[in-house]
Amino acid sequence: MNTPLPRSLAPAPGELLPGYLLRLSHRIGIPPGDLAHRCGLLQGNRIPTQHLVRLDADRAQQIATICRLETAEVHGLTLAGQAPGYAPLGAVYLGQRQSPLDMANSGWVFTTFSRYCPDCLADTAHLPGGPIWHGSWRLPHTYICPDHDRHLAWRCPVCEAPAFSNGYRTDGRWRPSQLIPGPRIRLHPRRCRYRPAGGWDTPCAAELDRTSATGTAPSAAAVHAQQRLASAGAAGPGTTIASLGKPASPEQFFNDVRTTVLGICSTWPAAAEVFPDFEQLDLIAAHAQSVRQAPAERLRPQADGWLARSIDHPPADALQCAALMTLVIQILDTPGGHPAVVQLLSGYRQPGPGV
Repeated sequence: MNTPLPRSLAPAPGELLPGYLLRLSHRIGIPPGDLAHRCGLLQGNRIPTQHLVRLDADRAQQIATICRLETAEVHGLTLAGQAPGYAPLGAVYLGQRQSPLDMANSGWVFTTFSRYCPDCLADTAHLPGGPIWHGSWRLPHTYICPDHDRHLAWRCPVCEAPAFSNGYRTDGRWRPSQLIPGPRIRLHPRRCRYRPAGGWDTPCAAELDRTSATGTAPSAAAVHAQQRLASAGAAGPGTTIASLGKPASPEQFFNDVRTTVLGICSTWPAAAEVFPDFEQLDLIAAHAQSVRQAPAERLRPQADGWLARSIDHPPADALQCAALMTLVIQILDTPGGHPAVVQLLSGYRQPGPGV
């Protein structure tokens, strides 16, 4: 039988489920993993990412009962509840029916690591349980905080690892993680939970709400690109959006975005030759090269379409993401941009070892 907690917290606008559980566990003084277990969210010692995308009715009711919430409030703690018009979160997208797990793994619904705004964490630090972790920070195309006119961070300012990582796998990749990588770890929600090798290692625990004085403000073009993406993500069915000089549905627009990202990254450095005057080619080059040279398993033969699935989404780093999406929107905002996309895709090829 599900026994309600003796006290709870009201969700904050835009708060995602793991961040809410962090605040609530900190407020009532129990480990976040224990709270997640009571809510029926743990699989092993982690919360499956699909629960952050969409919850089934029974699990949402269980969480509502335990946390003394309405079921509508619980659904509002998922990405699907916060961005109902975002085409990649639709049950049917690109002509295929997709499950919450498909969405979580698509690369266009959920970032591997949460980005964050240090200023937002500082602004909400006074709230019961601690600061707010916004769901929009997990959307891959959100790379700027409009409230503070700054690029989002994703690495800890002290250990320089992704702020919620469990270290490296043996193949050199980061272990995927969430806001609650260590179920028994009781830390303030603003602190870094990175542990060098996972397991029971001591977490970094640095404060993430420290505002860095370094870096430059987002360019007007980067701000425009994010506004275009955000508007399309909130548009919903039946809305018309301009893309390559023609009217398009939100789903068609994001398909154009994904196609253009694929064209830029899969044919690099061809894009640098097609757009030589773009000012941030170095940032795009860093991303394109990183996804084309990587862990050892990528050197083994891959199934058809593997490269497209692995590089058709934005990078984790907000500066690289801003540069890439700025170029993408620049192309899609140009009525004559279609030949450029065709030119890029005509150079697509599956890279071999060492490429």
